[in-house]
Amino acid sequence: MTIQELERIEDRARRGLPIDPDSILRLTAYLRDVLQAKAGAEAVAFEALKQVGLDSRYHNAGISRAS
Repeated sequence: MTIQELERIEDRARRGLPIDPDSILRLTAYLRDVLQAKAGAEAVAFEALKQVGLDSRYHNAGISRAS
């Protein structure tokens, strides 16, 4: 999904226009991938910090991480 596609979806939503169901499916798939990548990156960062003996702000804040 490109920035332009996201901007088109946002523009249509703001104007109250219908959004193509395929666009919504692509958007949800894209967001799912982004969230999975974020969880993976956080898990890797947490393990790296743990290995060097540093504590992460996520751990201190009690926020759950992907394992």
